[in-house]
Amino acid sequence: MNLIERFFRFVVWVVILSWGIRLVGRFFAWALNSAGSSSQRQAASPVDGSQAADSEPRVASRQLVRDPVCGMHLAETLAIPFREHGELLHFCSAECRDKYANGILRRAANA
Repeated sequence: MNLIERFFRFVVWVVILSWGIRLVGRFFAWALNSAGSSSQRQAASPVDGSQAADSEPRVASRQLVRDPVCGMHLAETLAIPFREHGELLHFCSAECRDKYANGILRRAANA
């Protein structure tokens, strides 16, 4: 019984220690991030003292699309578009696009 009790006590301390390390890491990441963003705001502020209505920098969001052949997810800007029957499909490579197109031709021939 003493061995099992020691084992559980060890596991509990390992969990507590790992949570503590993670908490300290998050605190330092937050502190560094907030210090960096405040210095960026000061550097980006106009010289004449006027404040822009939208002072936060905008980040362009990228939409992910899925390749119907291989299932790979990639940014829409990097994908190869293919329009079929009014539907826009996106492919990761020309090879996947050709596989899809040849499969449609085979299905149409068998119908």
